[in-house]
Amino acid sequence: MSGKKFKIITVLTMLPVVLWPFLFTRVEHFESATEKFLLLAMPVFAIAAGYFAQSSYKERPEIAWVVVIVAWLTYFAFLGLVFL
Repeated sequence: MSGKKFKIITVLTMLPVVLWPFLFTRVEHFESATEKFLLLAMPVFAIAAGYFAQSSYKERPEIAWVVVIVAWLTYFAFLGLVFL
């Protein structure tokens, strides 16, 4: 895969930051400090995952793909935490 296509995937990986304000309004049931910290750290994690994936793609593309997959699995887990 070319670097340009992976850059598009990286941007898509960082896109859930746009949903963060919506998720922030849906968490009335968060009681523990850990849950609140995860909510506040989600945008930082999304941007860091995209940056690390993009910067490691040239030398180690398999590590970049692992970072992207872990980011998406984390997003799905976070959605389960918010909506379940």
